[in-house]
Amino acid sequence: MDWQTIRQFYPHLWLVVEAIDAYTDEQRGKRMIDHLEVIEVFADDYKPAWECFKRLHHADKWREYYFLHTDREELNIGVMDAFRRKLKGV
Repeated sequence: MDWQTIRQFYPHLWLVVEAIDAYTDEQRGKRMIDHLEVIEVFADDYKPAWECFKRLHHADKWREYYFLHTDREELNIGVMDAFRRKLKGV
């Protein structure tokens, strides 16, 4: 699903999602995510979502997991280099 569809199905909730179809826009220094899969749904408290994200990420660092709140209108996910410095768009 795309982010706007997810927001309609899961309003005002914390989610752990996996990016299925994504690429990096080098000019803007952003991840562009065309397709997400909802992994887990959580209520108001972000802590269980964060713990789930950490557990999944620890189990498989090659998969692209995020924990997000659906009140966020747009995905604005920056990219970091190997030294954990945020890449800046042109």
